[in-house]
Amino acid sequence: MNFLRGSWHIPVIAFVLGGVLSIQEGFPFYVVGVIFLYWLLSYRGNPQFLFLLLLFGIGGYIHLSLDPIPLHPLPNESIKNESIKGKIVSDVTESDQSFSIVLKGDEGKVLVRYLKENISDPLPGMMKHGAACTVKGEVNLFDGARNPGQFDYRAYMEGKGIYTQILIKGESSLQCEGESWFSHLYDTRKQLKMTVKERVHPRTYIWMEALIFGDTSLIDSSVVEWFREFNLSHILAISGLHVGLTLGGTYFLLYRTGIATKKQAKLFLLALLPFYMFISGGAPSVMRAGLMGVLLIFTGSFQKKIPIIDLLSFTCLFLLISSPSYFHHLGFQFSFLVTFSLLLTIPILKQYESKWIQSAIIGLVSQLSLLALQVHYFYEFQPFSLWINMIAVPYFSFFVIPLLMIIFLLSLIVPSICLFLSRAFSLIHEFVLSIFITQSESLDYPWVIGELPSFYIVLYAFFFVVMMMKWEQKEKVKAFLASLAVVFVFIFYSSIPYLSKEGVVTMLDVAQGDSFVIELPHREGIIMIDAAGPPVFTTNKEKTANEVILPFLKSRGIHRIDALFISHEDSDHSGSVPFVLEEMEVSRIYVSPFHTEKYENGVKVEKVSEGQSVRFKGHEFHVVHPVMGRNHGDPNDNSLVLDSSIGGKRWLFTGDISAPIERDIVKRNSTLKADVLKVAHHGSHTSTSEELLNGLNPRIGLISAGVDNRYGHPHEEVVGRLSEHGVVLLQTDRHGAVQYFFSGQSGTFSTFIPYNASRE
Repeated sequence: MNFLRGSWHIPVIAFVLGGVLSIQEGFPFYVVGVIFLYWLLSYRGNPQFLFLLLLFGIGGYIHLSLDPIPLHPLPNESIKNESIKGKIVSDVTESDQSFSIVLKGDEGKVLVRYLKENISDPLPGMMKHGAACTVKGEVNLFDGARNPGQFDYRAYMEGKGIYTQILIKGESSLQCEGESWFSHLYDTRKQLKMTVKERVHPRTYIWMEALIFGDTSLIDSSVVEWFREFNLSHILAISGLHVGLTLGGTYFLLYRTGIATKKQAKLFLLALLPFYMFISGGAPSVMRAGLMGVLLIFTGSFQKKIPIIDLLSFTCLFLLISSPSYFHHLGFQFSFLVTFSLLLTIPILKQYESKWIQSAIIGLVSQLSLLALQVHYFYEFQPFSLWINMIAVPYFSFFVIPLLMIIFLLSLIVPSICLFLSRAFSLIHEFVLSIFITQSESLDYPWVIGELPSFYIVLYAFFFVVMMMKWEQKEKVKAFLASLAVVFVFIFYSSIPYLSKEGVVTMLDVAQGDSFVIELPHREGIIMIDAAGPPVFTTNKEKTANEVILPFLKSRGIHRIDALFISHEDSDHSGSVPFVLEEMEVSRIYVSPFHTEKYENGVKVEKVSEGQSVRFKGHEFHVVHPVMGRNHGDPNDNSLVLDSSIGGKRWLFTGDISAPIERDIVKRNSTLKADVLKVAHHGSHTSTSEELLNGLNPRIGLISAGVDNRYGHPHEEVVGRLSEHGVVLLQTDRHGAVQYFFSGQSGTFSTFIPYNASRE
């Protein structure tokens, strides 16, 4: 197919678009489908090529679609004492709680988690790659997202072709025999890591673990977060940059110094690449760069060299056909998208002689090519990250990575000088990195856009391609206009909430706690009522904020909170407040007169009590409890109780008040009514009295309680009492997040987990 020379990326794009189409549903399916057909028809002048693209598109649609679920335990339920047979097809991964392997049998892949009794428990010797195993234990589904914007671990594992997990305790539940030759390689890799770890400075090994062995878990979480915030995560993920530097440095060492001939150097690199891909953990970006390196070296002696764009296309196609799960891997998507974009940028780079300008263009194109996907996954980006990249990338490329490679080799060859060199590296690197982090604080102005839908991603990609085409054709005015259109996609999407008449009330599923977010129409105000933290026995106090509350706010494009009401200072209502204050601009906090907890960040705290109101452009929240000067001695009974009209309904937010306080409120407010009642204290039997229900006459009851929580909330008697009064219950433990979308004086309730599917 000589007519395809230099154009193999087009059939591969058709293959990928077929895969994209296979995972779309509803309106996005038709949008992507129409765009795909329109693009195919643009080649109607070449029927042979059009037919080839159609075949590739159909192949991608079939091959890259998610496989059907092989096992079917019901949501939130499990199949106990299930027996599964298969072969271990992964290395063993270890956490503080378990050892994990992937088992492949006749029914597909299953994640096997061997639960530890103690953190120091040794790895069972029978857990070897390639071993034939029989596993008996509890089979269940992975935890899925229960809130908008929350990371969906279930979907992530499904993207790897793994739909269920089996939990086992004790070696009696796991019987394995044999192992594969891969097992010996895994053992060699572990031994190599242990040898290096013993011979280098501990602070240096942390970076070797990340940049050579592909594991960033040892790096401080705040540093990892800094890399992510400034779009530098590609440095921590072993990629083509690392592979290229390794190949270039090795080739220079062997050939330029006269140690080996050009042919001998290439043969050594061909032998080195598979080993390097293995020790680095086999990440998709490394596989891509490694396979390309092999192809480049192998085809370098051909009379007619294969265009590098074709080599990249063949590599992409090979990886997707051999392992369709790569299609859903974020690292794979980012790696190939950046590489394709940079290859297509070569004609543009030739227009400029200055290396600084070329470097700036490479950085700009690298970021723009990923920007739409980055916003889709992470909801925000740093406009000033380009400047940080222009400094950080050369530093890591020409100092950190090469020096780490040298230290790695010396640790195996001349360990006596390795400790001194690695200590010096650690001092220099930590000093430079601290300067980067400190100085970047003045550039920390994230643009929170929200979860970018498929339609806007396609629109962004269209304008980006037009910009690149016009730039290559030296039509700089049109290229500039196209670049403005690229930015306008984000500006327009960010402005939608300010133009929309629709408002939203969201009861987040924060497990055993309360968190409500109220978005007024036209973004006239963002109000939060409570920000729950994780259970008190959880060591990671940021868990709820980082996994639920902040992702939800950012997915909605929210970067500022106008008012944060804290009903009382129990952790299940206020535990995430410090972390929200770190990430979000909060105008004011409102608490009861008996609230004692202090908050930093300079935010103004105002104490409010019965009879006071808080107004947001005509929208009011009335405080009906507590009464000034009447301290009940219990934080629950001192909870702020708020009354407000939202979307044509009266709402009452009750905190954790008990039945006596409820009766007192009804007695003091004879005209108080509520269409929607936030059921007090997560549905505890100490609250939701007959007097309250008779006085308010609510139609909807909202209960925020954790799945299978140890308190048994909501209690049966409370559920029964509410049902007797005809109250429709919406519960986070059954429905996930609950939202009320309203416009004017009417609205509709919606549950994140389909309502009918969760009813008993």
